[in-house]
Amino acid sequence: MLTSLGRYLRKLRIDRGELLKEMADRIGISSAMLSSIENGKRNPAQDFASKVADAYGLDATERGKLSELVAENSESVSIGLKGLVPQDQHLAFSFARSFADLSDSEKKRIKEVLDEANSHD
Repeated sequence: MLTSLGRYLRKLRIDRGELLKEMADRIGISSAMLSSIENGKRNPAQDFASKVADAYGLDATERGKLSELVAENSESVSIGLKGLVPQDQHLAFSFARSFADLSDSEKKRIKEVLDEANSHD
């Protein structure tokens, strides 16, 4: 079943007149892997969105859209902790442990804080 990410990638490829193999070669993965990602059978690597965005010269808006689609397609999220102070590492672990138990209103409040922080970038 084609995922939202798969539809995005297919449109990107078709708009440029490329075959699946050509796109796969361009971003440095096998055709089988790209097909599996499009169909939701495999999760893309952590650097997948940046490889696609760089290979196709996507602008900031399209990069953001692609990153969101990759995140939606993923079954897990990885957070790099290297270089973080212990307090920030603890915060990341606490969030990961507690996420499933948060209420909708708590998640909404957290999202609002993050959206506000991201608007300053």
